[in-house]
Amino acid sequence: MERKIVKVGNSLGVIIPATYLEELGVTHKDTVEMEFNQELQTLVIKKEKTTPNNNYLEQVIKRVVDGYLKEKGL
Repeated sequence: MERKIVKVGNSLGVIIPATYLEELGVTHKDTVEMEFNQELQTLVIKKEKTTPNNNYLEQVIKRVVDGYLKEKGL
């Protein structure tokens, strides 16, 4: 998928499609790990490893509620 680089304040960014974020299981407040492979010139985005400090239960509940609301069309 081709994406355009956009200006975000003094930085540059890429908009990640919502379907990819859902597949990765992250929301706008989550932290992800980024890894750049110099040889392959690729950037990999991974979901941060979940620890008890990352509000894991809160994330699970939010995904369940969001899925339910989406299913009901709300």
